[in-house]
Amino acid sequence: MIEWRQAREAGALDALTDRRTSAVRPKKAAEQAELEQLRKKVARLEKDLARRDAALEVMGKANALLELLSESAD
Repeated sequence: MIEWRQAREAGALDALTDRRTSAVRPKKAAEQAELEQLRKKVARLEKDLARRDAALEVMGKANALLELLSESAD
């Protein structure tokens, strides 16, 4: 136990510090992390919406074309 205290006081245990969670590397604020997460979610949802809008437009055009073909066949 005495050896551990001496090693600690001499700074030998500094090498064992987890640098990923140490105070040297500041952590993101909770609000900042949430903001980043929400921005990614908004971007993903906007991309999905654009894809659905394009699909609906194609479906509308296909429907109009089928109606024209149906009318010309009569």
